[in-house]
Amino acid sequence: MISKFDFFFSYSRSSYEGFSKHLIKDLSTYGIKIWVDIHNVPLGVNVLEHLNEVLIETKKSIGAILIISDSYFFKEWCQIEFQYFVNNNIPVFPILFQMTKKDIPMEYSFIKSLDRVTIHSINDDSYEYAINKILTVYIEKNKKKDSLTKIENTIFESLINSYIETQYKESNVISVNNIGRYINYFYKTNKIVIPNFINVLINITEIKLQFYFNEMFTLTDLDVINLVGKTLIDCHTQNHECTLLSLK
Repeated sequence: MISKFDFFFSYSRSSYEGFSKHLIKDLSTYGIKIWVDIHNVPLGVNVLEHLNEVLIETKKSIGAILIISDSYFFKEWCQIEFQYFVNNNIPVFPILFQMTKKDIPMEYSFIKSLDRVTIHSINDDSYEYAINKILTVYIEKNKKKDSLTKIENTIFESLINSYIETQYKESNVISVNNIGRYINYFYKTNKIVIPNFINVLINITEIKLQFYFNEMFTLTDLDVINLVGKTLIDCHTQNHECTLLSLK
């Protein structure tokens, strides 16, 4: 079963202007599909009925991104969404906005034990860290589901060898970007429709490369790039098990 979106975005409207809309935009730039009510509820529909349909669809998605602000647990729609996630064992990825775990109400205290990120502003270093955490979840959840396309080519092999040699250096972001460019070229020249997941991986390398040259590249960026490189190779190498072994 394939979901129509990757993540359900659950938030209180009070966090929208100052934070949520920026996160939605930045994640969407990579090509990740996010369901958010302010964009995806059609005019004229019964809102509650439509929400129920989307929540059912969320079972097929990666999970729900929760933007937990001080008003989140006091909003009716947020409570409905959150209770559905809990009742149906849907994975949740909590981001605490302008609050800490001690501010979480007692009845929701299990969230304190989950991996989470605390952010006070989109200018915080933790903002990009949160994006990288979500990208990592996206890659890990999708890489085993995507159909493999085998590329047997000396150019591709040389790019892989270059990546293996540089994977522990910051320059590996450029090697991964070259692999992404070649894979994009391979799909287009062979008239193969490029899967959205592979497109997202290529977008990640392009966008992270901009950070690299603007001196905004971080260690967590490097972790994501390393994962992208391994996944791209895994998806497109004839003998990917041996290749992955050599990358460890």
